[in-house]
Amino acid sequence: MNFDFYPRRNDPCPNVGHCPHAGGAAIATLVQLSNDNGQFQDYLHGTIDAERKRNIRLFQENEKLKAELEQVKLELKLERQNKFATNKQKQAEAETSISPPAKPPTNKRGAPVGHPGWFRPTATEYDWEVNVPAPRRCPVCLGPVDGLPSADPTEHLQEDIIDGVYRVVLYRHAACHCRQCDRRVEQAGKDEILLSRIGPFLRSKAIYLRNVIGISYRKVPRVIDELFKVTFTPAALLGFEEKMAEKSKPVVDDIAKKLGSSDGAVHADETYWTLDGDRAYFWVHADEAYVHFQFDTTRAGKVSRDVLGPHFTGTLVTDCYSGYAAHTTDKKQKCLAHLARTARDWQKLTKEGTLDFAFFKDVREFVKRACAFHRQRAAGSLNTDEQRAAEYRLRERLKYLSTMEVSHEKAVTLQGRINRHFTEWLIFVDDRRVPPTNNLAERALRPLVVLRKITFGHRSEAGANRMAKLMSVAETARRQGHRASDIYFELLTRPPDAVLTRLYAKPHA
Repeated sequence: MNFDFYPRRNDPCPNVGHCPHAGGAAIATLVQLSNDNGQFQDYLHGTIDAERKRNIRLFQENEKLKAELEQVKLELKLERQNKFATNKQKQAEAETSISPPAKPPTNKRGAPVGHPGWFRPTATEYDWEVNVPAPRRCPVCLGPVDGLPSADPTEHLQEDIIDGVYRVVLYRHAACHCRQCDRRVEQAGKDEILLSRIGPFLRSKAIYLRNVIGISYRKVPRVIDELFKVTFTPAALLGFEEKMAEKSKPVVDDIAKKLGSSDGAVHADETYWTLDGDRAYFWVHADEAYVHFQFDTTRAGKVSRDVLGPHFTGTLVTDCYSGYAAHTTDKKQKCLAHLARTARDWQKLTKEGTLDFAFFKDVREFVKRACAFHRQRAAGSLNTDEQRAAEYRLRERLKYLSTMEVSHEKAVTLQGRINRHFTEWLIFVDDRRVPPTNNLAERALRPLVVLRKITFGHRSEAGANRMAKLMSVAETARRQGHRASDIYFELLTRPPDAVLTRLYAKPHA
């Protein structure tokens, strides 16, 4: 709002240039100041209006982005739920949906109404027959058995892959009767699984393709059908795994006991897994001869302690994860490779020429010298004096790294880690059996990482536990120089003590 200099009136004021009511100021000065203040106030009001409009526009954009983000989260959640949901969950979701389902839900699985179910064709011809004698003792109660000469023998057709060729074997079981059980009994013939139409050779190969190679449940039957012309369903493969996992439990327990009673180096590590869309973990404990996998929904160190037992006295080789502090053993070698990898990554955050940059460089050089010392000592290329000098230099270098002046946040963190585990970096110097890195456990976990990317985890905890048992047997067999499928075959056809003898025996040349 602008004011005129002086109103046009008939009686002008004689004190316009020196108004006594304005402290002697001229009216023209007051009018000019008033006009300037009015213009500045209009400018401020305009600025406030522009910022208000801008804030309204930004608020609307923010609300729109929030809605889109919630939508994306919902779509991702639904996608993961649909991928890992069970039939029961899908049915409950369909019942609670707004639109009624097109067809009434049913708990019965199988072909839709009006379509015939699928059944494996029964073999009508066989390649050879095997006469199975009556057992001396009842396989169930170990009671006495009486033969039944007048009764017809029991016939069992079993399909299998023998020497790479599809074969059908007819097993004829002699009729016999148990006095205590009061029922007919029979024993398994050579390479026979009682009451099964699929033999042990094919089962072991199918389980190997699934749990070691990582082929999906639906594709394993397709592979077997394409190679050997034997058909079975993915549900049958689940049944194969359940029986195999049950038979492998004594072997897996024995592997864990051997690792827990070791006085040498035992490597431990863990990796995340997906269980029905939630986070879970696979743990591995291994040495040069044995590998044990353990599945659990928690990453607490109690899992590792339960595997090795509370009285484990060997040397535990791990990374710096605090969960391994749950072990009671005082011999723990921290992985130097993890230390060098962290120093390499964090060195990129510092400027070259600074003390922090030099600290990370010295850490990497320290790890390089330590690993070189371990290799040279194992190869026998160091004499006693050279070995003592190298050990002294490593210890002095570790002290120097723990006391260097650093200021960068990452450098302070890494130095704190070095000081926190100060007595656990050079255990390998005093014990030749202990390596300076945890690479053995890292390599043992690599197949699981590949399977995680292929299978996207498990829907049930039972399936993950089965894989842990089967992979423990497979990886231990490989460390012992055997083929995993051969040990799987032994599990299906021989008792646990015979399987352990075969597993730990040296392979034939």
